Amino acid sequence: MAVCSNPIQCQMAVRELCTCACGGANHSRLRRMLDDPGAHEYVELQLTELKAHQAELKKTKRVERRKKRAEARKSIKSL
Repeated sequence: MAVCSNPIQCQMAVRELCTCACGGANHSRLRRMLDDPGAHEYVELQLTELKAHQAELKKTKRVERRKKRAEARKSIKSL
């Protein structure tokens, strides 16, 4: 499975166009599964896992942005 930049939004999407990093590989995958009555438990489990994964992504991206800003400030101060 390709990696999504916004996993929940991508896999539960209603619109046709995918703009995340997976390039459409995961687009509306879970949304289509909701039509199957027996798959609701599986979809709910997947959503909880995706929420945890997206929370981790959010934290790591925030740390990366802070590091980049700190490096930029250091380079400006050294000039």
